Order: sequence, then structure tokens, then C-alpha cells
Amino acid sequence: MIREERVPLRELTEDQLEALYLHIDALTNAPVLGNCLMPGCLSQFDSMATMAGDAPARPEWSGEGWWTLGPGSIFPTGGHICPDHKALVTAHWPRRIQLPSARWSVDCPCGWGPVPQRWHRLVAALWEQHLLTEAEELPPAPPLTDPEHRLPLAEHTEQSLAELYDRLWDAEADVPELRSLARTYAAGYGLAVPALLGAKTALEGLRTRITRDSRDWTADKLDALLWAVLVGWNCENADSEHVHNDVDCSGDQTLWNIARLHAIPMDQTIQTGQHRWWIANAIKTAQQIEDDTGQQQNTSRGRRENHSPAATPQAD
Repeated sequence: MIREERVPLRELTEDQLEALYLHIDALTNAPVLGNCLMPGCLSQFDSMATMAGDAPARPEWSGEGWWTLGPGSIFPTGGHICPDHKALVTAHWPRRIQLPSARWSVDCPCGWGPVPQRWHRLVAALWEQHLLTEAEELPPAPPLTDPEHRLPLAEHTEQSLAELYDRLWDAEADVPELRSLARTYAAGYGLAVPALLGAKTALEGLRTRITRDSRDWTADKLDALLWAVLVGWNCENADSEHVHNDVDCSGDQTLWNIARLHAIPMDQTIQTGQHRWWIANAIKTAQQIEDDTGQQQNTSRGRRENHSPAATPQAD
């Protein structure tokens, strides 16, 4: 380590003392720069200044808009995302998975997955290539089923043949797990759908009963909460062109007005709005299931009628 020459006190000037303080501050408060996870992105931010709430040494090192992601992905120590690439990276945030053959792959939210690798760090590079492809900075890679991925026998080596067998064993190991998962989902669907449809019928019956009652549902606090959850005080028109007004709908502030009338705390009002959303969403989901089931039944009925003997033309 090279040390600067020590100036005796009797020879020290004001400028030298100021330079000494500045040098100490620069070493003590040295920036710790974080880089964006997007391949090729040169953006950086000063993580120490951001955590301390101080202004960075350079304006371009500002941490405003940056995201810091913890461990749990293909990056053991986590990472950072700049504002320009936040949406892209978080939409493809990868989770590293170990396959039954002791090889590694990636679970990407978009459904992409690379060829399993023997060394876990290789999947990070493959994910970065996938990210560049999604950003249209690289051309799309051909699927693994393309002929160019099928080597002729004369070009195969022991290593390439071992790769084929590894892929086969990975697929074989996945089949029982996928079948078990499919059976579990089918059983869960069979149990959940009747319960959801029954809850929809009950909730719609209560809603109809309440709306036909002539009482003032705003007068009592409990009545107001029941209406808020089962019917909803606010307008629920989800049309993008709909504009709230006092003539065509109840607007989006009625719940808060009722809460102020009965001195209902803010947290309870927010919770009531959430309960209403869940009930409305459950009814909407159940209705979608009923519509899909009816459509499937009509399609099946049409196929049976088209293939029935009466519908089959007879030869002369």
C-alpha cells in the first residue's frame, strides 16, 4: 500500500488540510455501484447512497426507479434492475430448478425452459440469451424439434449421445409427476366447482333479497356493511369507456361516504372493499364456468346429432 507523504503540522496549509479531508471522505464514502441484470445494459446506481438517502456522486448513479431483487433465482445473491428494463426482467424472472437426473434448468414465468445443463451456472447464460431474444435484440432460437438439432448418426459422439439419453430420462421422470399433478388438479376441480357454483347461487339469492327490501340500508352500520359486501356501494361497471356520474351510477366514492357517516375506520373500509371484490370475483368466475360448461355441452350435443343415424345421408 502506497501512503502519501505526511506533511508536518508546521508546514500544513489550509488547502492541504481541505484536500486531506476530501480524500478521507472519498475513501470512507466510496460508491458501491450496482449493475442492471439486463445483459448489455451499462446502467449503474450507487447502492450505498441510495440506502443512506444521500445524493450520489454522479447524477447518473441515482437509485430512483431501480428494483433490488433478493436471492431465490438463478442468481444466488439476487440482483438489481434499472427502470428501463424493470418490466422485461420481472416478467421473465427465472427460478432455478434441479431435475431428477441431477441436471439444472430454469422455470421462467413465460413458460420458456432451456435444455437441462450439468453445471448450474450455465442456465444463467441461457436465460440471458432468452431475455435478449424477448427484447428482440437477438433473433428467436429455433425449437429443439427442428431438424438442425438432430444429428446424423455419423456425427454423433459419446457426449452427444449421453445428452440424448439424459433428455430421455428427464422426460421419463417427469411423466409420473405430471400424471399425478393432472389427477390432483382434476380431483380439486371436481370438488371446487360444485362448491363455487353453490356459493354463487346462495350469494345471488341474498343479493336479490337485499335489493328488494325497502328499508334504508344506509341507516344502520351493520346493514350498510352487509350491503357493501353482498351488493356493493360503488359502481362496478368495468367498461373502459364508462364514466362515473351521479345519474347513471353510484360512482366510486359511495363506500367512503357511508364509512364517514358511521365513523368506520379506514382499515375496515378497505377490508370491506376487498371482501366485496372477492365475492364479485367468485360470482364472475362461477358464471364463466357455467358458460364454458354450457358451451361444451352444446358442442358435444351438436357432434352427436351430426353423427347420429338420422343425420347420415342414405345411399340411393
